[in-house]
Amino acid sequence: MTTSNKLLLGFSGVLVLLMLFSAIILKANYNKGITNTEQHQPQKDPDYAKVTLPAFKALVLKNTAAINEKHEATIYVRESPEYHLEFYKNATYNMSGDTLIVEISKSRDITLYAPAMSYIDNRSDYGISLSDIKSPSLEINAGNDVRTFMISTKINSFAYTGGKNNTLEVNEDNILDSVKVTMDKRGSLYFYAPYQSGEFRVDSLDNLNITGKSLQSLKRIN
Repeated sequence: MTTSNKLLLGFSGVLVLLMLFSAIILKANYNKGITNTEQHQPQKDPDYAKVTLPAFKALVLKNTAAINEKHEATIYVRESPEYHLEFYKNATYNMSGDTLIVEISKSRDITLYAPAMSYIDNRSDYGISLSDIKSPSLEINAGNDVRTFMISTKINSFAYTGGKNNTLEVNEDNILDSVKVTMDKRGSLYFYAPYQSGEFRVDSLDNLNITGKSLQSLKRIN
């Protein structure tokens, strides 16, 4: 046997041994419940918390963050058969009758799950995004510098009152019956959803965009 053949045979033997050793290690880890996927999963944020809430009909959002802190977070409200709150040690909450009060102390997103609600008071300076909420009626009071987004909601009677420099955006996937919108100075109104009857009272808007089915539904704007 030539030297080259001996080297090739030796290399092949080492390769087979390495493959066999790897298979043994993988089998041992599998038996212990350790997989490659689990080893590479990202670690959960230690500040993350998810709590179950009692049923509520009204939501009040407050801001307890430092005055100089940027308010760039968003409060997400999602439809769910149960009541839950997800946050990152940046919020506290308590109940007052059928009202949930959430106080936000740090600028991080929070998510609230609920089957429905009829009233939201948001003076937290944080934006709020509502998705898939279904309710016979919903009234939103928004303070100054608050952004409100509505996506795929189904609401019979919708009323919105916004302070100065606030934004309301309602996309075309929302299903609304009656609409009443009141906005203070320097607001931004983006309304794309159709409705049966509507009343818009605005004062010196910075931005106005009413298009598509919403424009076809528009009868009067003051």
